[in-house]
Amino acid sequence: MKKATRIATIGIMSALATGLMFLEFPIFPAANFLKFDPSDILPLLSGFIFGPLDGILVLLIKDLLFYLLKSGDIVGIAMNFAAGVSFLLPAVYIYKIRKNRVFEIMGYVVGVLSVTGIMTVLNMLVVPLYWKIPMSETVKLLPYIAGFNAIKFSIDSVVNGLIRERISKIFEN
Repeated sequence: MKKATRIATIGIMSALATGLMFLEFPIFPAANFLKFDPSDILPLLSGFIFGPLDGILVLLIKDLLFYLLKSGDIVGIAMNFAAGVSFLLPAVYIYKIRKNRVFEIMGYVVGVLSVTGIMTVLNMLVVPLYWKIPMSETVKLLPYIAGFNAIKFSIDSVVNGLIRERISKIFEN
């Protein structure tokens, strides 16, 4: 693929992912600060098609644009980026070992487990400082945080699994 085409595609994927961040809704009413949005599907798709660094680049651009356009919450955006990276890297690297459906699914599973564990620990560190709440209150939120990440990135995995092959064929050459 030509370099210009690749750069343009990364830009388009980033813009689309930013738009998808605006489609957000809470999964758990008790923890409505955890909002699902489908925006991590496009960085994951970019990672599968072009490589992990391009996927991370799409993720970074998406988060920076959303920060500038709507959020203004640097901690939330940083957490979103950390979650995206901790899911994307294992999923893409495992798939790259052997590009077949079994390794793709293994990548998704390891990615979901990775992001769920990493974000649970990261939230234990960040939430008490950011919200200025005691650790005991943070611990009460951990099941929601773990469940949210497992659900969100499982949905992202299923959608990516359904569209990846068709979209990848567009970029074959």
